[in-house]
Amino acid sequence: MDYIIKEFLLFLIYSIIGWMCEVIYCSVPARKFVNRGFLIGPYCPIYGFGALAVINILTPFSEKPIIVYFLAVIITSLLEYVTGYLLERIYHLKWWDYSNYKFNIHGRVVLHNSLIFGAMSLIVLYFLNPMLINMINNLVLSTRYTASLILLFVFLTDNIISTLNALKLNTNLSKLHSISDEIRQKVSEKLLIISKSIQSEEERSHLRVLTNKIDELNLKFSDISMQNKEFVKRVFAAFPNISSKLHKEILVNLKAMNTNKKNKK
Repeated sequence: MDYIIKEFLLFLIYSIIGWMCEVIYCSVPARKFVNRGFLIGPYCPIYGFGALAVINILTPFSEKPIIVYFLAVIITSLLEYVTGYLLERIYHLKWWDYSNYKFNIHGRVVLHNSLIFGAMSLIVLYFLNPMLINMINNLVLSTRYTASLILLFVFLTDNIISTLNALKLNTNLSKLHSISDEIRQKVSEKLLIISKSIQSEEERSHLRVLTNKIDELNLKFSDISMQNKEFVKRVFAAFPNISSKLHKEILVNLKAMNTNKKNKK
């Protein structure tokens, strides 16, 4: 049990360190704070999983740093690729995209990032991990247990809330797509009637119905767009290249709406 607790604490620490690296990497060029990550809290679990994978798989090769480096590049790249693929399958959204970079694989991984992850793995394995293990071992056993339970509760709660928000975003994109298609259809019908030089009373009545329906649909579109706005705003800030094959135009419009509101403020 103590081994599992130590692994969890290491996982969480590396997740937090990964989040800090992501924030610095993205905030410096943007010249503003960018809260990276899918979750609400200051952690990126992919870094936690990556660090534990490197430590547990590559420790037997620790006497050969060059082999450790290249294996770390492969392990971390595979983890990033699989994570990107699963996120796309579950949420129907591409959260990051390296398609514009050279030496990428399906936009999910890119060579220069993989080389950086390899270097970070060396730092973790040879320098950081021994210090963290020593720090955790120095904690009183009861403190480790209590801290782990509290942190696990917070982490799982964050995951549940963020997952539900992401699923709601995907559902709302589908609804907005459907409403947008219906608006286009009604506008086309309205324009067809207006294009006629002479309109019958029946056509004028139908025109009023169409106008009311379009207004109703636009209001519904606006209401859905405003739902879950804090999560949506955070996701667009954290993943500026997020995209969707199913709802490409809707996602672009939603991102533009959030950007415009932010600029106005």
